[in-house]
Amino acid sequence: MNLLKTLTLIIIFASASFAVFDSSFPDAVSSAMGDIPSSIGPGPNSLFEGEGIAAGGGYRRSFNYADFDELAGWASWSDSKFGRALLNVSSYSVPDISSETRFALGYSRHLFADIHTELDLAVKANLLSLSYGESTDGIDLGSTMGASFDFAARALIYDRTSVFILVDNLTATNLGVEGDIEVPRAVTGAIGYSPYTNTNMVFHVRREAGRDFTYGLGISAEPHEIITFRLGAATNPDRITGGIGLKYNIFRFDYGLKSHPVLPLSHTINLGINLVR
Repeated sequence: MNLLKTLTLIIIFASASFAVFDSSFPDAVSSAMGDIPSSIGPGPNSLFEGEGIAAGGGYRRSFNYADFDELAGWASWSDSKFGRALLNVSSYSVPDISSETRFALGYSRHLFADIHTELDLAVKANLLSLSYGESTDGIDLGSTMGASFDFAARALIYDRTSVFILVDNLTATNLGVEGDIEVPRAVTGAIGYSPYTNTNMVFHVRREAGRDFTYGLGISAEPHEIITFRLGAATNPDRITGGIGLKYNIFRFDYGLKSHPVLPLSHTINLGINLVR
């Protein structure tokens, strides 16, 4: 049993050590909906969703292991005339190994709209900071910083169907003096559909450079204005996702979890306020 636990921890540490900026912001809504990238997901970190002024924080525990905890915060402002501005900050660290901090500022705006169709475009600038701990003989392994840009677009058709495209790291940014620390580059396409009132579905396909395609499907239902249930699934690796959302007055709480073929569950929690004007 101890051997199995040790091997599991080695797998976790190995995957975490080489996955630099490899995950979205801790977004419980997007995580529960088939683990869709938060930038185009239905959660508070979306470049397109949300009204008025909102702010909140997020917490993710990957594989139910405390050393992989990630914290995040966001603030957004939306106006039908001027567009939507979004600020994200997240911090993830593996003790004595590495620490990742990301600041992101996104902006989206309607390009055009008519009676049946709407097209929105968005850009996001990311400031990335990566630092390593000390070696076994006490030598500081150093740190590095870089900037990257993302692009996204959404077409809304008849208020029921949405088509998304997201390009992560459009600038192909790498970190390190010699650029040998790769920051993930990926393209995601997604289709959202609302078959009934307060019921939504989203399907996405993601291709990250050097990896296989990832597919995901998420479904949400809101039987009452204060509660939302979410369920989903994704591939590469195969996982089941789910969660719940609660809203009361200006306050919201969201919880999401996802499975893994061999490792424990990952949990994400968001708390926030939404001041709709």
